[in-house]
Amino acid sequence: MNRQERASGELFRAWHLGLVLLVVALVMAAALSLLERGPEVPGNVVQSRWLQSLNWVRGQWLQSPHADRMDWKSPDGRQVVLTIDPVTGWPQPTPDCEYLWQALMGQPAEGLVTGIERPDSAPDGCRYRLGDRTVMTYFGRTGSVILTGND
Repeated sequence: MNRQERASGELFRAWHLGLVLLVVALVMAAALSLLERGPEVPGNVVQSRWLQSLNWVRGQWLQSPHADRMDWKSPDGRQVVLTIDPVTGWPQPTPDCEYLWQALMGQPAEGLVTGIERPDSAPDGCRYRLGDRTVMTYFGRTGSVILTGND
């Protein structure tokens, strides 16, 4: 084998090795970005779980004297006190929307919710941003839950 063939072979191996390393680096970068984000839960699944908890709270309120406060055991086992609308029986976001989330969902909002706000137009409501494009809005006066955006 002459010198030129050897040089071509070495160049080909170096090029091949560089390409393989580039592909491995891209795959690792993609895997790390997926691991950091964690699994996304579809908005309709979150909405369904939220509605289930709301109905449990309201059902307990209907069976008891219609008080404006209720002792409640969140799904993660913590004992909390919910503020309830004494006329309709729906839980209110008092002291704030994150407290209501943890009381009804039983877990911190970090990771599942990317933003929480209380709309100025609805002081008894909460807006929970689920991921990048989905928003779940809760209205404490009526117990309505609206899911907007794309999953």
